[in-house]
Amino acid sequence: MGGDRGAFPLPGPADVSVFPQILLSQSTRMKHVTSSHPGASSEAPISRPNSVRSQLLLPFTAYFLMLASTSFIAGGIVHLGLGENTGFYITLAVVGVVCFTAGNYLQEYVIQKNKRGTGLGTFLLVSFVLSVGIGMMTGGIQHYLDNPLYSTVLIPVGLLLAVAAFAVREKLTLGRKVIQLTAGTLSLAALLFGGLGALAKVVATPAGHAHGAATETVPTPADTVSLPQASSEGVPEETVAPVPAVTPAMAPDAAAEEHDDGHDH
Repeated sequence: MGGDRGAFPLPGPADVSVFPQILLSQSTRMKHVTSSHPGASSEAPISRPNSVRSQLLLPFTAYFLMLASTSFIAGGIVHLGLGENTGFYITLAVVGVVCFTAGNYLQEYVIQKNKRGTGLGTFLLVSFVLSVGIGMMTGGIQHYLDNPLYSTVLIPVGLLLAVAAFAVREKLTLGRKVIQLTAGTLSLAALLFGGLGALAKVVATPAGHAHGAATETVPTPADTVSLPQASSEGVPEETVAPVPAVTPAMAPDAAAEEHDDGHDH
């Protein structure tokens, strides 16, 4: 027993006083390791610098491009169906797509540092389809009365494109619910197509797309009558009296007068 006690000596008072220093050094070392490896601890919010560029200019430009582009695309697509200034409205729609893509690029890649991890090619394709789909929906709603049949096609097709592009953009992992989402979207598009098509038969289509278009005035015979004008010698010039228009109601009488004039039967 004496040999065993010598092999495992009990700690003395001096050894016990060293334990708190060892524990303190270990805790300090753990704090250093944790601070050098942020992934080992909970992520702390990253404070952005108080700059006008990061907090105002970039977010405002991104939102402005995305919101304004929707109007450009909607106006361009709808007016193409109305046959007005085709070249101008094609250019307007293309500018809208470019603005929408640029705004999304600022939002996703510059401001949020591509947190979704989306490839650039996929991002460009999804942005194009999403912008066109939203533009078709909003433009068809705005100008439904101008061209009901055209808008009846634009609105449901735009809905399908927008929902599909948004699902790809957000990388939705719905599992079996994807079937429900697809069936619900197709059903809603079919209802919109049927309902808007039935409404288009009731709504009277106007003669043209009126955005302040001037109405054409037809001159009346009274407007063509000219007053006598005085010549340089003070004698009124001879004016030709307007020939009254012959209406169908006057035609038989006029024919009878011509037949009776100078011919007695």
